[in-house]
Amino acid sequence: MQKFLSTLAMLLLAITLVPQVNAQGLDADITPPDDVENLQIELYDGAAILSWDVATDDTEVVGYKIYSGPETVTADEGEYSYKVIDAENVIEYRVEGLANGKEIHFAITAYDAAGNESENYSDEAYGTPDPSYGPAPAAVHGAADEESPTVSDAQAIDNQTVKVVFSEAVVLPASGAEAAFSIFNNATSENLTVISLEMDAEDIIGKTVLLTTDPQEGGAEYILTAGIQVEDTVGNPIVSGTSDTAAFIGSTVEPGADITGDLPEEDFEAPTVVSAEAKNMNSVQIVFSEPVVLDSDPELNFFISKVTDPTTELAITSVERNDTGSVITVKTSTQEEIEYSVLVTGVLDEAGNEIDDLANTATFMGSLATGEETDELPVDETDEDIMALTPENVKNLVATLISDLVVHLTWEMPTDASIIDQILYKSTDGGTSYDAGTSLGADREEVEVTGLTPGMEYYFKLTTKDIEGNESDGMITHIRLPETGMGLGLLIGASMGLAALKNKKKK
Repeated sequence: MQKFLSTLAMLLLAITLVPQVNAQGLDADITPPDDVENLQIELYDGAAILSWDVATDDTEVVGYKIYSGPETVTADEGEYSYKVIDAENVIEYRVEGLANGKEIHFAITAYDAAGNESENYSDEAYGTPDPSYGPAPAAVHGAADEESPTVSDAQAIDNQTVKVVFSEAVVLPASGAEAAFSIFNNATSENLTVISLEMDAEDIIGKTVLLTTDPQEGGAEYILTAGIQVEDTVGNPIVSGTSDTAAFIGSTVEPGADITGDLPEEDFEAPTVVSAEAKNMNSVQIVFSEPVVLDSDPELNFFISKVTDPTTELAITSVERNDTGSVITVKTSTQEEIEYSVLVTGVLDEAGNEIDDLANTATFMGSLATGEETDELPVDETDEDIMALTPENVKNLVATLISDLVVHLTWEMPTDASIIDQILYKSTDGGTSYDAGTSLGADREEVEVTGLTPGMEYYFKLTTKDIEGNESDGMITHIRLPETGMGLGLLIGASMGLAALKNKKKK
């Protein structure tokens, strides 16, 4: 018996010393890859581009998984709630179909050929997509980047500093970088010398360059051009043409000035479109929230099309700005008595702020009236008189799908004290006609719309009404519902994101 027990003990010891094997008789890989490091995010219109460092493994990493959700995962038992994306073996990935205006959190894991996955999520990256960030570049998902950088924006920070923002991270020439930028006064054609430049240390992505210039002329429009010496991180140069330029307004603020003291507060508020009205069959009057500066070719600032057929546009023959600068008269080809939509792009206020992309449209009914008698403002009528006829519109009306059949609308109330009610209208024919409307009261800034039909596209128009019964022309947004059972998928939302320094346990 003692011999039997001794033999059994030796057999059990032998079994424990035999390496684990898989079904093919090979040594089983049970070691997970290391955690993914350095997750970065770039945000765009309805999209985000994620990038990270290559992870290591005792055999080989064959792919990466992208986890996401509306909230940060802050505890070991936490879990990201959105659908997991298998990015395969890339270290850069474009996530599309995100809802603008809604924050989203991302984390990455690596996996090997045996299916072992990193024990922990990467540090989080998070942010909120926004239309103002522009479209995401196409060259991702591991494909070679052949997209050239473009100039997205330029703005005078003070009268000797210009901030230039590009569409992606850029690399400046090692020497003589000042020559890569040219600036001239659009009215006098006089050059503005660039003295020095540097990357903006506050932009961790590397898309922003700060130029130091000779003193600017306050209120003057300048045209900036970036040269082909500026490249993206893989060597694609700026392309000469329209995408390498931007306009900005010269500042009156001295470098280092304390603008919180006696100097007027700097204007960071973007101009918006207040209303549009046909004055006759060949003229439309557009009212802005403040005086605006037009492009050197102002016909390019305005697009007018049929609401029912956006591909059919009115030809624009001339654009005139009134003395105060906040009312623009646009001369057009002959209108029909139908509803038109006005889209305004590239218009700046006198502080250099570009028009708000979420408040740059208005609708109006075409006129059959002839003659020029209504084109110009009466000499005794001011912009304030016109704007006082109707209350201010709400701002930033955003529609977000929170379930298959529920839409969440959010907006910002204006400061107009005369507003006593808000009216929400709904359309199912592309905005051609709306229902009778629903009163929401004066103070609400969100509402959930239910009772909707799967697969239907809905247009929502929100107006304001004052004590005199005057109603604004309204802000419009639209959204298409998925078919029943499709779920939200990646119809989720994500402002500028940074990596969160938290490493969370993966479930």
